[in-house]
Amino acid sequence: MLGAGAVAGAAIVETNVPIGANATTLVTWPTKRLGNHAAMTVDSTQFLPATQLRQWHEELDALGMRSTGSPVHEHYIDLLIARLKAVGVGQVHTEPVPLKKWTAQQWSLELGGSSGERVATASYIPYSGGTPSAGVSGPLAYIEAGETPPSGSLSGKIALFDVPSSPVSYGTMEEISYGKYDPQGLLVPTQEYSRPWGGVSDLIALLDSLPATGAIGCIAIIDLPAAGAQGSYYPYDGNIRHVPGVFVDASVGSRLKALATSSSTMRLKLSATVEPFVSRNVIGLIPGASDELVILNSHTDGPNAVEDNGPNTIVAMSQYLGRLPKESRPRSILVSFTTGHFHGGIGQITFAENHRESTLTKAVCALTLEHLGSLEWNLDAEGQMALTGQPELGVIFVPENKAMVDASLAALERAEAGPALALRPYVSAPGSPNGYGWPGEGTQLWSDGHIMTMNYITGPTYLLNWGIPTLNKCDIARMRREAISFTQMTLDLSRVPRASLSSLDLAPL
Repeated sequence: MLGAGAVAGAAIVETNVPIGANATTLVTWPTKRLGNHAAMTVDSTQFLPATQLRQWHEELDALGMRSTGSPVHEHYIDLLIARLKAVGVGQVHTEPVPLKKWTAQQWSLELGGSSGERVATASYIPYSGGTPSAGVSGPLAYIEAGETPPSGSLSGKIALFDVPSSPVSYGTMEEISYGKYDPQGLLVPTQEYSRPWGGVSDLIALLDSLPATGAIGCIAIIDLPAAGAQGSYYPYDGNIRHVPGVFVDASVGSRLKALATSSSTMRLKLSATVEPFVSRNVIGLIPGASDELVILNSHTDGPNAVEDNGPNTIVAMSQYLGRLPKESRPRSILVSFTTGHFHGGIGQITFAENHRESTLTKAVCALTLEHLGSLEWNLDAEGQMALTGQPELGVIFVPENKAMVDASLAALERAEAGPALALRPYVSAPGSPNGYGWPGEGTQLWSDGHIMTMNYITGPTYLLNWGIPTLNKCDIARMRREAISFTQMTLDLSRVPRASLSSLDLAPL
């Protein structure tokens, strides 16, 4: 268990050398000790510069896919440990998270036999199992949307289906919100928010139904051109299935649907391994005037640099918070970087389980940050993927607590982070304080850890895609404004009485 006073006065050990994978440019950090006034109003001139955040983002892009427990992911965890120590966070240590690591090695799709025409795939379906080395071969069987094939009806066949979609209108989203920050009026109630991963729950249900049908493999069609479908990585619940599959884009999918009406045979290969592995959560402490805790949280695994730039944002926040006088922080700040977001949230679940009766008894509230600075990337008038020139919609999930809702809406406005909504928990989550959670890394802190948790998140079209560069899809200046604003929010909430942060005093859904 962490103690607040053990690392008082921890030094800033790095001042102008970036900690990173391919760091070549020195970036000067502000390092002077700050006064009490800087805890009341964050001094933006004393915050890490945008050049540092940009460099870290470039390095994260270069690392590429960080699937849970992969060598690249574990290397990134090491980088974050070094960065936390460099900015003066104390008691930095790791905690083990055992898991079964599923790793895709090779995958392909061919028309006909072993020498048949190669068909382009967008990606493999994670955790979908694997084929023998020679692959599996059989005729295509198209499953219509909403259809439930009877038991045994696809025996020896390769199932073909469209990835379910679940668009929602902005008006519906506003109905479950506490309020919004949308100075440009971009949230038109009748327009729909639609992202390729939006129907992931229905996709999971479909994948889980396939073994009973006798299907030997599956092909999932993403209704986007190749650029938008490339590298898709979902579902990521960590449940290893036994009907191996791949994703294809809309154009390839259209062709395969036509082939499904003939007697054409497809060969699907997916080479994958499953092995026990122990990944790591990272925890550190910035001591305050009391042992009560505010938790800053994000996850370390992900397919690209936007998913997730939360840890680097929190490192920047810590570099500022750690230079304040200890007495100006009424509560200590626990930094928590969890593994296994892309393994069913196993890192956060493990953290909550291990600390529920110890560290978490001191936690007053938590703030989880994910996917900051995201820009909208969607289909243009020609049906191609392109930046729209607008920020991606941001949401901050907040329990029904007035102090937290007020602080969240103020943070969005202060950061000029529109369009954005403050949303109630709405995803069924048995065991959570009010029966609901949300999509995001913070939901297990709320549902399993029973900590009053706010979770800022965006969900751009490219969120769950590996192999896609994201520097051009991230507004680094906005990311820095958000980091500064959430630092202010952290300090403001550290001064709110615990009783005011512990009750659900607003109407639920």
